[in-house]
Amino acid sequence: MNHRTSRQSSLARWFHAARVGMVVALLLAIPSPQQRQIVDAGAAPSIDVVQALFEEPVSIEPIADGSGMWTVNNASGEPLSKIARTLPLGNDIVGYRGPTEAMIVLDSEFNIDRVALLASTDTPEHVDAVLADGDFFAQFRHWPWGGPAGDLQVDAVSGATLTSMALAESVLRRIGGDRPSLVFPDDLSPSEQSEWADQDFPESQVIRTGPISDDIAGYQGPTELLFQIDQDRIVRRIAIRESFDNEPYVDYVRTEAYFWSLFTGKTIDELAVLDPEAERIEGVSGATMTSLAVADTIVAAAKGMTLAQQESDRLAAQPSSLRMRWSLPDIATVASILLLGLFSWRRWFRIKWLRTTWLLWIIAVIGLWAGNLVSMALLAGWGAEGIAWRLAPGLAAIAVVAMLTPATTKGNPYCNHLCPHGAVQQLIRPRSKSRRRIRLSGKVQMLLRWIPGTTLVIAYAMLLVRPTIDLSSWEPFHAYLFQIASWSAIGMTFASLAIAAVIPMGYCRLGCPTGRLLDYVRRSSQSHRIKLADILALALLIAAVATRWFSIA
Repeated sequence: MNHRTSRQSSLARWFHAARVGMVVALLLAIPSPQQRQIVDAGAAPSIDVVQALFEEPVSIEPIADGSGMWTVNNASGEPLSKIARTLPLGNDIVGYRGPTEAMIVLDSEFNIDRVALLASTDTPEHVDAVLADGDFFAQFRHWPWGGPAGDLQVDAVSGATLTSMALAESVLRRIGGDRPSLVFPDDLSPSEQSEWADQDFPESQVIRTGPISDDIAGYQGPTELLFQIDQDRIVRRIAIRESFDNEPYVDYVRTEAYFWSLFTGKTIDELAVLDPEAERIEGVSGATMTSLAVADTIVAAAKGMTLAQQESDRLAAQPSSLRMRWSLPDIATVASILLLGLFSWRRWFRIKWLRTTWLLWIIAVIGLWAGNLVSMALLAGWGAEGIAWRLAPGLAAIAVVAMLTPATTKGNPYCNHLCPHGAVQQLIRPRSKSRRRIRLSGKVQMLLRWIPGTTLVIAYAMLLVRPTIDLSSWEPFHAYLFQIASWSAIGMTFASLAIAAVIPMGYCRLGCPTGRLLDYVRRSSQSHRIKLADILALALLIAAVATRWFSIA
């Protein structure tokens, strides 16, 4: 290798790394569509949305309680239900393009009465398909706080898997954690946290029993307690925080040191199996009912904490892959990627019948069954919001292969072997001597090759000023989700295939912006040269940074 060739090779590596870095930066700089579409997620849902879920006239308390829920009252002002929103807690649960927000209606026992979709940044076809599927929303009815017990199986909406599963995941997250308390809704205040900070046990935590057990009544009602628990799960201190019993009975219990010594110094697990009657724990003189209710509350709260810890340990012990949502289409997609590696290594694609079988497989499995196609809409949505790898591991895997392989090798396996639309074009391409083949002049082809890159630039510029724009309608891939595809998407797909039937790989070569992006990050013998595409990419990156800067300012 001579000095000039070595220098070009070194420049090519640096220039190629810069190109890939610019593409990554451009994707990360895309504004989030939820910033414009889902506004003020901390406010109460509108009365019109809530009223549509009830047969009788209702009103909403304007201020949320300590658990971030709003009370729905009937015409007489009596409480009917509690409602909660899944945002902002579910902001990072991404569907096809971003989060989907739901409203949860809870009954008096904190079981789900119904779920409604409030807003979504996903494509309209996906959202409409979810809204139209009553069976999907019926699954949530009667779910208890914390989610159903055992292995949870949620049936996704056909053709809108990512949107529906993102909604379900958001609902699960919102009803997870400590059970809210209607009786004791207030969280620990900063002054309480400061008061309970212990120099002897700096790593201890303070837990209130209201969300765990608030239905054990004493003389006039329940009592909420505070537990201080050290890192070994030993209870160091218990105190009454609030009670519906009246004074001086509550104060008798509060100041009886011997009564509290019966419980402190024990672990949460020991308290969970404690039987106050068998241990002959007597009530505080003058406040028997209140003190015995407190003892029962201690045991019930300890049982709740033990069960919560066991569930947390069970989930933590699972391999991370088991916490991913694996469906048959996902498994088939990953299997196809692995088979692609084997076929390429063995060079089996040179066998004509095997190549044809592979193309039919990709169309049927990756396209019509799984709908796992890489598109501008997908890359833009995941660039702005993050990759939905847990909800769609198959699609995430194929997106990683599509973007990473060209950037690290000189190949483009997605366009050549994995894209269903490309597979159809390969099957219908006219042969060199076919009568239906149209031969374009070099000048016309040169002009048409500007279409994909120009489309990319316009699409990105539009995202900067209007993040909610639906890019799925800019490409013919949405028709492979035939269960929800609009007639316009289907028409666009057939039109692009009609072109490919007379111009070999016509859409891939002259119309596909996603393919153009993959080609831009692919290593080549010309990687050491600065191209017009590099200048445009840099200009778009500067515009994206400026847009974000001014939006923050």
